[in-house]
Amino acid sequence: MYSRTGSALRKLALCALFALASCRIAGRSGPDELPTSRGLRSGDVVFMCGKSLRSIVVRLLEGTDSDYSHVGIVVIESGRAFVIHASPGHDPRTDRVVKEPWSVMVSPARITSARIFRSADDSTAQRVGFVAAAAAQQFERDALPFDHEFSLATPQTLYCTELVWRAYRAAGIDLRGRSFGSDRRYLLPSDLIKSGLLREVALPPPVRSTNRAGQTILSLPRA
Repeated sequence: MYSRTGSALRKLALCALFALASCRIAGRSGPDELPTSRGLRSGDVVFMCGKSLRSIVVRLLEGTDSDYSHVGIVVIESGRAFVIHASPGHDPRTDRVVKEPWSVMVSPARITSARIFRSADDSTAQRVGFVAAAAAQQFERDALPFDHEFSLATPQTLYCTELVWRAYRAAGIDLRGRSFGSDRRYLLPSDLIKSGLLREVALPPPVRSTNRAGQTILSLPRA
């Protein structure tokens, strides 16, 4: 009885941490700086700081800082950008790996800031991105459930950082890196950066224009 109760409380605590933790992204202060979809490639990794409780992931877990709340993989299909990511939902249709248009996922309504990374090795970045994106697309087609246990030992259920890690591992890149020791159980978004195998990509800023009323219009990605 104690074991079952303890397990349930642990799951509740984990979900609370993943839901209530805050995030910060150095140098990114608001929706005006959200990147557009121009210049994106399949396989790019987008790190986000979300607004909703459901989208906010760990900042402090087992004493480790994380600057990011959520992460997903970019796929380009027929010229349109999408983000494939694993996020908890209220029913089987959303409590799994999903694919959403860039303009929906990376918008001021959903997130406060975002950064884009891709493979640090320019000579193989395109191939790695293609393979990682294909793996992510397969996860989405298979409708893999969200991993509420946050375990790297269960490939048939995924959480956000695990999805990116497994997609890149399919391309021969282990984004856990040396910072992820044997004593660590949970893979955080910051671990992917600390691996040193990704580099940040500078994309064109949003386009600003003025309407007839003299108001500034920020053109966000239309994908």
